[in-house]
Amino acid sequence: MTKIQYEMKPVTEKREKPRFSTSIFDPIIDEFIKSEQDLVEITVEGRTTSYMKSSLVKRLAKRELDVEVTLGYGVIYLEKKK
Repeated sequence: MTKIQYEMKPVTEKREKPRFSTSIFDPIIDEFIKSEQDLVEITVEGRTTSYMKSSLVKRLAKRELDVEVTLGYGVIYLEKKK
């Protein structure tokens, strides 16, 4: 049987995980929400558009924001729903 290494220490209270942890996509979303634009085009270096779309859709759903994400040719579009 393999022996595992671990550490156990007493604590006085739990550290609760925040309800909404931050994401690398939050600054993009926040800037768009604050802007007066209803439709913007986004390109992110080093990330595929399909990855960006799926990640933004998940993040927007978690934050319960009414923003639509669509794919273009090499770009992502964010649009505020009316």
